[in-house]
Amino acid sequence: MNREIEQKYIDQIQYEEDIEKICEIAKASDNPYFLQQYAMNYNWNDGYALPTVIANNKHCDLGTAVSLFWLAEGMSYFLKEVERNEYNNEWADFCELLVRKLNNNDYACGPVSFKPNINKLTLYKYKKADIPSVLYQEVNGASI
Repeated sequence: MNREIEQKYIDQIQYEEDIEKICEIAKASDNPYFLQQYAMNYNWNDGYALPTVIANNKHCDLGTAVSLFWLAEGMSYFLKEVERNEYNNEWADFCELLVRKLNNNDYACGPVSFKPNINKLTLYKYKKADIPSVLYQEVNGASI
């Protein structure tokens, strides 16, 4: 996909109502930057079909995956601040998918960087609670 077309898709995602079309665009992408930006511009109230497609895309790199985790507020699920219930099953499934794939090192370090917006006290609490660092550590994208 060329960059101009990708930018057009990013700009239009919030207006597109056909979730299958949105998902097909993400499936076809081989650009981790595009996948991250596509997720960031997506209306997450529309469900987790697109984020799941992005998480399962073979070109989703570590920076993109960690950004998906934080966009989904996955730490709330991981810390059990929000329990699974009949209203959030799709979200819980998505959080579990990402935690599993991140913990299994399924994502390579690619070009995308991500830095969670957490302070030193929160970082200390995460370390003390033995939360896997892959869920909260800064990802410095590789130069390609």
